[in-house]
Amino acid sequence: MIKPIKICQNPDCGDEIVVYKSSKINYCNDYCRNRAGYLRRKEDNKEFDEINKGHKQNYKVLKVYSDAGILSEYLWKFEKLGFDTRFLPEQRFFSIDNKKTLCYQLKDIIFRLDEKDNKIEIYKKKTN
Repeated sequence: MIKPIKICQNPDCGDEIVVYKSSKINYCNDYCRNRAGYLRRKEDNKEFDEINKGHKQNYKVLKVYSDAGILSEYLWKFEKLGFDTRFLPEQRFFSIDNKKTLCYQLKDIIFRLDEKDNKIEIYKKKTN
């Protein structure tokens, strides 16, 4: 009995699988199986990865301003350096000057977006 020729399910490969022991085989080798799994997981986590990249970029811009001692600046200047308001983390209450204030936090930087003046104000997180 002649076995049907199968096609490797790895999107990067697509080679024919001529010799195989089981009819359940989907990949020509372990590399193709692992690569196909990686590509599938990468596609499944695409939105999560995009948000993480946005948070990293926003943190880099905030860190530049924070390290330079610039703690209040117009939003458009942040955006010019790559800050993106689509990737803001969830707001939480922080005690700023003994007053509960709704702010964002990325790693060690606490900041808020002043809607009225269209400015970002950076507050340094106290480290113990």
